Amino acid sequence: MKKDKVVSIESLDGPLYLMLRNVLRMVPERDKEDVALQRLLAFRLRIDGEGATREYLMRKIRDMIQCRFNGRLYDFLKNDQLAKNCGLPSPDADPPESA
Repeated sequence: MKKDKVVSIESLDGPLYLMLRNVLRMVPERDKEDVALQRLLAFRLRIDGEGATREYLMRKIRDMIQCRFNGRLYDFLKNDQLAKNCGLPSPDADPPESA
């Protein structure tokens, strides 16, 4: 495992730390202290940037609400089967109008 794939929340500084704090404002209150979720979001911020991470998080939170999923947001983000099992289309699927 490469060292740069694990993001230490404690070592974040400057702009990345501020972006993470901004993105965490979108997270439901019950999940804000979830360190695994914070690490996942910090990793995505480092790779994709703030805009793409915000869009991803908004889409996933919406899907979680539509599925009436009551578990951890982190679990929903890490398991694509949860969205598929409740009937949501796969993010890789073509939109209906393109068929």
